[in-house]
Amino acid sequence: MILSGHMTMTVCRYGYEKGFEMMKTAGFDAMDHSLEGMTSATDVFQVEGWREHAENIRKMADAAGILINQTHAPFSFGKKYGEEAAFREFVVPTIKRSLEISAILGAKTVVVHPMQHLTYADNAETLFELNMAYYRELIPYAKEYGVKIAVENMWQKDPRRGCIVHSVCSQPEEFIRYIDTLDSEQIVACLDTGHVGLIARKEEAHDLVRALGHDRLQALHVHDNDYQADHHRLPYFGKINWVEFTKALGEIDYQGDMTYETGGRAFFNAVDDEFMPTAMEYAVKVGRHLIEMTDRNRPQK
Repeated sequence: MILSGHMTMTVCRYGYEKGFEMMKTAGFDAMDHSLEGMTSATDVFQVEGWREHAENIRKMADAAGILINQTHAPFSFGKKYGEEAAFREFVVPTIKRSLEISAILGAKTVVVHPMQHLTYADNAETLFELNMAYYRELIPYAKEYGVKIAVENMWQKDPRRGCIVHSVCSQPEEFIRYIDTLDSEQIVACLDTGHVGLIARKEEAHDLVRALGHDRLQALHVHDNDYQADHHRLPYFGKINWVEFTKALGEIDYQGDMTYETGGRAFFNAVDDEFMPTAMEYAVKVGRHLIEMTDRNRPQK
């Protein structure tokens, strides 16, 4: 199983060339590349030369021996989701471009958040219909570029109380409904472990692994938290039961990658340059341990 680290671990601090080299030296196989900056019309991927920029990133990754296994499409579009002109003229073209960029980078999976711009408790079915149309429009482009779109389980804050509440795909039955209704080889599930822990119901991350099963679950956002805030910590720095999580991955014979979404702000930003290689190596050891536990629980063949 491939072990992938998020670009904020090194690239955002040291640049692509050094960042890739540091990840390779630490023992990572791959990097998860964020395209979230594309919500700005002045982002490097939104202006002339964006293809060449993506090609250069791919060359640097290849030179370092690092795969870009997964990307994250932009999602912080705010009110543009609900404004027809902005949605048609900016949001959708941006997501389509992010699929093409992902293909250039060599990614096999692009995480595309479902829309959740409406209060979920009052608009779950409306959001379902909007998201079905949204993803169905993207499927032909994903097929053209040879990538899969991964739907992610979400959370949102209650607008009155400010507390974390359910949102799109946070409950296993709805997550399954999204994947099965879209019924496309280009549509898979990306389980965000930290998001599961934030929702006040009995389900844990391992429960959603088993509910989604082998065919639906093909990507991960692996990180930990205290079940109170979306910290994006390394595993074992929160409350998620990683023994049970990896047991469930093994039981369903999960064939995707072990991809961290542990951002720099959660740990690596606080580490000085001299200690950074040790911090990176520690993250790799944790990831390899999760992979080993997963493999021990796979069905005997």
